[in-house]
Amino acid sequence: MFLGRLPHVIYKRVANDGLFSESRTYHREVKETPPESKGKSLLAMTAGYGLILATLWTEKQLQRELFLATALYFGVTAVISFWNKPVRLPRLKFSLITIALGALIAGVVFWIGAAFGTLHGLFGIHNAALHASSYVLWTVIQQYLQQEFFLLRIEQFTTRGALASLITAGLFGLAHLPNPVLTPITFVGGFILSELFRRYRSFVPLGIAQGLVGLALAVAVPDQAMHHMRVGVGYLHYHG
Repeated sequence: MFLGRLPHVIYKRVANDGLFSESRTYHREVKETPPESKGKSLLAMTAGYGLILATLWTEKQLQRELFLATALYFGVTAVISFWNKPVRLPRLKFSLITIALGALIAGVVFWIGAAFGTLHGLFGIHNAALHASSYVLWTVIQQYLQQEFFLLRIEQFTTRGALASLITAGLFGLAHLPNPVLTPITFVGGFILSELFRRYRSFVPLGIAQGLVGLALAVAVPDQAMHHMRVGVGYLHYHG
């Protein structure tokens, strides 16, 4: 009798402790987040995305003021979110694999740049380590916004997880217009990252991986196309 049930027992053990634990986490957490109505979620996303676009498409003093307002808005919502929902540390295995894959993709991009002779230094750099680490911190923040702020709310409006990821990736890509390199990359990459987040519910490793790939793109793609990775009105006003 026991031997007949052994495969089932092994499966339950793996499901609880091993390979399938992430999918169980996904189904449990979707019910927990976000702790607000659809109306409030829609209002929060509209206000947040509107502030992002307004900041990207304005200039000078107005842009600085909008940037501060945007940072304050998302900062307050982040504090409220973390206050209501305990922070979970990312899974070690998932983190290592994700960061390693990001490093691998970054290496391929760097190799392609070397092969085509397009490698160049980072723009406006004085301290390479500080520049790179601050950029990776920024991409971690981007992944918080993409996944924790937008994706979790968009999931309220559809039962199809892949569709939620697609919509989130669309918002992420549109925020990088009119950059012809970053817009398609962030759309495709954003979809992949959102799909990973849906299953593993951890944005920090995703942000680090994004940062590694972004740094590789910054030194491998000619500035004539990337305009120092600028987006919005900054891309249009670039003078190389």
